[in-house]
Amino acid sequence: MSCRPRTDERGQASLFLLVGLTLSLFALALLFARLGNANDLRTRAQTAADAAALAAVGSVRDAAARQLAEGTIPFASVYDAAAGRTAAERYARDNEAILADIRASDDELGQVGNIVRVEVRGAYCQQELEEDRSVHWSEIVCTGEEDAEAPANYTGNAAAIAEMVLPDCSYSFGSGFAIGGVECDGQPITSYAQARSLITIRLVAEEGQYLYRPLGSPAEPADEDDAAEATEEENAEPDSNEAENNR
Repeated sequence: MSCRPRTDERGQASLFLLVGLTLSLFALALLFARLGNANDLRTRAQTAADAAALAAVGSVRDAAARQLAEGTIPFASVYDAAAGRTAAERYARDNEAILADIRASDDELGQVGNIVRVEVRGAYCQQELEEDRSVHWSEIVCTGEEDAEAPANYTGNAAAIAEMVLPDCSYSFGSGFAIGGVECDGQPITSYAQARSLITIRLVAEEGQYLYRPLGSPAEPADEDDAAEATEEENAEPDSNEAENNR
């Protein structure tokens, strides 16, 4: 009676072990690649958000500098929503991201708008892998329509807040108490470039206490639920009055 040599069995076991280790190492490498890719997406999105926020608040600095150069201290209505959004969108796009939201605030009862918060979504996204291999493991360009069919795992979302800080400014007066110009940090303002150089823009951690809502801006529309509730109450009042009259 013949028996298979034990060396063959040991060789087969070693081969199976080697194949298993190779597959495990490949799976780990794929996992680390996905995690590294996700981290890279977040980093790039945060860079884009920082740039977009500074660009948006930079438009506030430019408007304030123009007012100072014209001899006016900018106390109110400094933020221009259209200019801020345009600047934020451009810088987000230059950093491979898409502007998702932008809003201004301040600590001056919503009249200045010197603090701007932006949210961006990276132009690249990472979807969950599918068993049928219809989704590749590497990053793909976001089309904005992924949620309709296969929800994407957007790991490239980020937000940033930037603030415009005015220098210490006051009016200078001439003869007869006529306003002679503006002084900031002890320097008479003589040009737009000079005024701009004295204004600081920086990233901050928190928004202002009040959303930007300058004087003269239209009031926000009432909430649909509140409007419906008010309509029901108005319709109920005649019924109650009619019931009392019938008594």
